[in-house]
Amino acid sequence: MKIAYVCSRPFDWLEIHDDGSAFVCCPAWLRRPVGNLLTTPWRQVWNGAVAVELRKTVINGTLHNCSARRCPFLAAITSPVAVADQCDDAHLLEDIRQKNTCLKHGPNTLNLSFDPRCNLTCPSCRHQPPVLDDSALARIDCLVRLVGDELAPDVEELRLSGHGDPFAAAGYRQILNQVSATTFPRLQRLHLHSNGLLWTPQRWVELAHLHSYLTSAEISIDAADVTVYAENRGGDFNLLLENLAFIQSLSIDLLLSCVVQLNNYHQMSDFVHLARRFGARSYFSPLINWGTWSRAEYQRRAVHLSEHPDHQAFCEALAQVATLPDVDVGALSVVLA
Repeated sequence: MKIAYVCSRPFDWLEIHDDGSAFVCCPAWLRRPVGNLLTTPWRQVWNGAVAVELRKTVINGTLHNCSARRCPFLAAITSPVAVADQCDDAHLLEDIRQKNTCLKHGPNTLNLSFDPRCNLTCPSCRHQPPVLDDSALARIDCLVRLVGDELAPDVEELRLSGHGDPFAAAGYRQILNQVSATTFPRLQRLHLHSNGLLWTPQRWVELAHLHSYLTSAEISIDAADVTVYAENRGGDFNLLLENLAFIQSLSIDLLLSCVVQLNNYHQMSDFVHLARRFGARSYFSPLINWGTWSRAEYQRRAVHLSEHPDHQAFCEALAQVATLPDVDVGALSVVLA
């Protein structure tokens, strides 16, 4: 069987959540954890039955756990997904050629999502600031130690965070403070995913040891003006703009992201202009219900669903930006197919 597409995620990526669950892909797209790092040694999780099965689906070319309706990379065929004949990832190709499902190497990309503490209470994420009890704090401390003591030596790319803000969460700050050539001897790339409000020039001076590692950042905004930003993020839009101007000066790959919903889909073109103002690319993604809304409320907001009364207007707005060179519509591309 000729393989059409390959994906490197199951071979190099490990995402860690606050209950210890570990994933070899974003759980919004591939929901199966490969194990729990709080109950099982990480090497047994990394080469456990689920991880092995997922690697087999890449090796045999089926990718049968994956869906272009969920995964923006599979929808657009962009890294980490590639056309098999055009893949230039030598390590991935060697693992596929050798049919390596149990890997001798550990994950070279860590995506940390285990400290939910944030300076904002966005309605799409939570109803109120997270209050962590002693057991939750103990879990975070355990995962911080695991990263620093056991996983760090193999890590080439460190990404934080998919849950919580790297400047607000104490667990993430501990890890950032540990970054050095001694603790992370192979680290080449640091990616920060933040709401941007705490990323001030003063804060960045305090993190001078990170400057040489930082290569990219994603700033979640979900709005193009002060009114919608207040509804979706509840933060200070003017402060955000000030910080974006500073972040732009760092000369990194900068992405501004927008989760599209009823109150902001008409702003997609304005959002692209906002991103360009700061030398950034734009990324649009569909609304996901993380359990903060009732089914009825989610359906009222989710304009990407075909049954939504504003769906056609949303499609028209999406089509206006989807083909622009500095815009990525990810999994929303299937809406226009």
